[in-house]
Amino acid sequence: MSRNSSRSVVAGLVSGWLIAVGSTAAMAAGEPPAASGIMLAQARPNPAPVPDVEASIASLHQRLQITPAKEAPFGAVANVLRANARAEASAPHQPPPNASAVDDLRAEIQYDEIELGGLKRLLPALEALYASLTPAQRQAADATFRQGPGG
Repeated sequence: MSRNSSRSVVAGLVSGWLIAVGSTAAMAAGEPPAASGIMLAQARPNPAPVPDVEASIASLHQRLQITPAKEAPFGAVANVLRANARAEASAPHQPPPNASAVDDLRAEIQYDEIELGGLKRLLPALEALYASLTPAQRQAADATFRQGPGG
């Protein structure tokens, strides 16, 4: 499976979906690529969540029609998504332009490990939220996550 194919599969999951929505929105707004943001994120020990992640969380809240009774489990999911966004923003996305094929592969593995770690942290929170959802909310969640990035 190619690198792009495996990333597409992972992007279909919640974390990838939310991050991709935010990245697409930033690019559509004409903002510069994240490379400049990486330097800022590395300079700060605990950077704030990416604003687009907040918009994506709000969109997910709306799509799932989260009620006050479901705020606690949804909040746990949102907190993991924020932490994952900070971790991914501070991770090197690409090796230097003069990197060898081996360096390129190492950089890809390092980023994928960060992404995979985020998905593993997200799973228990998402399972708890999903278990608390009504059948209609579960259908909305299934449809939303099945659509993938930009859904």
